[in-house]
Formats: sequence, C-alpha cells, structure tokens
Amino acid sequence: MQINSKYILVQDKKSLELALVHLNSAKIISVDTESSGFYTYHSKICLIQITANNKNFIFDPISQMDIKLLGSVFKNPNIIKLFHSAIDDVKALKRDFGFEFKNIADTMYSSKLLGLEHNSLNYLVEYYHQVNLSKTEQKSNWEKRPLDKQQLQYAALDTAYLESIWEKMKSELERQKILDEAISEFEKISDEAPHPKETTNEAHWYKFPEIESFNSSERRIIQDILTFREEKAKRMNKAPFRVVSNQNIVKIVKKELKPEEQIALLGKKDSGELDKILLNPSGPPLEKSNIPKADFEVSSEEEPKFKELRKWREKVMKKRNIDHSMLPSNKQILLMIRSNVESIEDISKLNILSKWKIENYGTSILKALKNENYDQELNNLKVLQNSKKKKSFTPKKNNPPRLETKTKIEEKVEIEKDKIIFDENTEIVPES
Repeated sequence: MQINSKYILVQDKKSLELALVHLNSAKIISVDTESSGFYTYHSKICLIQITANNKNFIFDPISQMDIKLLGSVFKNPNIIKLFHSAIDDVKALKRDFGFEFKNIADTMYSSKLLGLEHNSLNYLVEYYHQVNLSKTEQKSNWEKRPLDKQQLQYAALDTAYLESIWEKMKSELERQKILDEAISEFEKISDEAPHPKETTNEAHWYKFPEIESFNSSERRIIQDILTFREEKAKRMNKAPFRVVSNQNIVKIVKKELKPEEQIALLGKKDSGELDKILLNPSGPPLEKSNIPKADFEVSSEEEPKFKELRKWREKVMKKRNIDHSMLPSNKQILLMIRSNVESIEDISKLNILSKWKIENYGTSILKALKNENYDQELNNLKVLQNSKKKKSFTPKKNNPPRLETKTKIEEKVEIEKDKIIFDENTEIVPES
C-alpha cells in the first residue's frame, strides 16, 4: 500500500462539507488528535487528523466551522474508526464534542495481543514499513494559530500508516484466532465515559521526584509551593510545570537562587509569593512516615482476597504470555472485592472488563475470590504467541523521512488563507 504524505487542511464550512462526502464513502478511517495538554491546565483537542482512502485530512476545531458534523461519521457502524491507543482519544473527543463511537479498532491494543516488543506508533511504523517517524513536534503548541507546515505534516503522518498496519495486524489476529478478543476490547473502549470537562490535579507532595531525599521541613515547603503552583496554573489555564518547574522548586527549597535570579525566573510577583511561603510554612514538617504507601489502602479484611486476585493475575499473565496492562489493575481488583461480586453478572455490572474477558476470566476470578482451584479454567485460555523476536531490521539510509523539506511540502500542498485547495487526486464534489 502506497502511503500518501499529502494533507488537506479543513478550516471552513465548504472544505468540511467536501471532506465529509469523502469520509462517508470510506469503509475505514484512521483517526488521531493533537491536544493542548502540554501547555494548558485544562487540555482540549486542537486538531483532528483523519485518513480515508489514502487521503489525509486535518480538521481544525478551533476554526469557525461546525466540527460536530463529524459525529455522523464516528457513530456510523459501517465505517471502521481506527486509532492508535484509542481510549484517550475517544474519551477526549466525547468530552470536547459529545461524539459517539461505533465500530472502532486499536493498533496499540492489537500490538499487545500480538506480543510485539514495543507498542508505540513509531515502533509499529518501523516494524511494518521500515520507516522512521520524526518526534520533533511531539511537544508542539497545537493551540497556536496559524500552525506551520512542519506541524501539519507531522500531524498528517500520524494517521497515514494506520490502515496499512491494521490490515497486517488483522490478518495475524485472525490467523491466531484472537480477533474476537480484540473486537470485544474495542467495543469496551467505544463505550468508555468521556474525560471530565473540569480537571483538578491534586498537589501531592509525596509524588514529588526523590521526595525522600529532602528533610521534613523542606517537604513542607515543597507541598506549599506545589499548592501555590496548582492554584495559579488552574486560574491561568497553564500547565503547572510552566508556572514553576520541578527543577526550580528544588533550587528554591535548597536556597540555591540569588534574589535577582529568582525574580528573573519567576517574575517579581511570583517570587514575592514564594518568599512568603518560605518564611511562613502552612503546617508542621512532613516526615517520611507521612508518605502513604499507595493511592489506596487495603484493609486487613480485604488483604487475603486482594492477594489471591493478584496471584490470579500473575498466573494469567504467565499462562497467556501477556502484559499486566491487559488485565485488571490493583484498583479494579479492589473494586471487585469491595463490591462483593458473587456472579458473572456482578462482574459485568462493574463495567471494568470487556465481554470477552468476563466470559473467559469471570469464572476463575470468582473461584480465586473464594480461594478455590481454577487451574482448569486457566488451561482453557488461549496462549498468545510472542512476536518479540519475529522481525527486526536496521533502518536504511534512504528510508523516506517523516518530515520532508519545505520545498517538497509546498509542491504537495497548497493552502490559502480562507479556502482549501485539494491535490490533483482529490474528487471535487460540486456544491448542491
């Protein structure tokens, strides 16, 4: 399959209508998003990239057009929506635009089922296409306008390879008779609740890097600075580390900055606020003993069942040769214990496992909770093949680069201020 690196920027009503005609005629579309989270406190989607029938569309939701018209495509059960690491994109698209999803597929989850050595998109493009994708725009500011052509080219190629990769993955999933397991997980992802519109990142001092290396008084100051940073970041809708970086917090706590250096780094107002924090801690010193062992506490009554389910998880991982992320997390295990699940129906109501996992893991989970033997149930599970050593390569010097020269981009794409110009292969649909 020849990969098209050209892109079509969709920023107005007319170009959106033309793009929708093209998308609605496709059997499969590849989808990705770019968000503002690296720069803002409240993350929002700034671009939606969709490749369909070998054409790369970049939709600009910040522009003056009704991006919600894409909703009919996303909920159309006859069109496969292909993602890499679908869950975050799906939940964010639901949060920002209220989209619904039917019939999705996920190359990241598929790569785990297939036992590939790594699961990133970059790795999959290398694995299946022997092409290295550039990472130069990973931390780009996607909220700024206008976006430059290098950003747009980067965004377009995030979806350009997905369909080709999925075709190969789907064939292998079918060969190994595990496609039904994958589809069940995709259905579960489609039904995930959206990310919350308002997010609050609690300032946990004990999660600060190398917190145990500080003395108790310094830990208190760190907590107070983190609280200050969090409140200002939320008020300004700015990523917390852009208010005060962890590196600078250490310098402030250790008093490694001269007054003029601190002002130069933080500004006069913020520097003054932090000086007040240093002089007036909000509470007593924080000892190592104050550091919680985990984000949740397992009671003595819950401990036996918790251990049994963790042991069950380890056995399933070993039996099936799978990654721990494909099985219930510690929090989900604790939820099952606290919900007093006694039947398959009880597990299903928690909405934490796909239908396939409930059908294939449910009985052994219930037996593990009762400390009964479940070896027979595990023996019936499909053992996955490990593809980690199946394919390797050394990238060739003449591999097509992800980012082409400015001249080549300009040859392939023409973008005007208020309208879109399609490349020579795009079908132009007359206005009705």
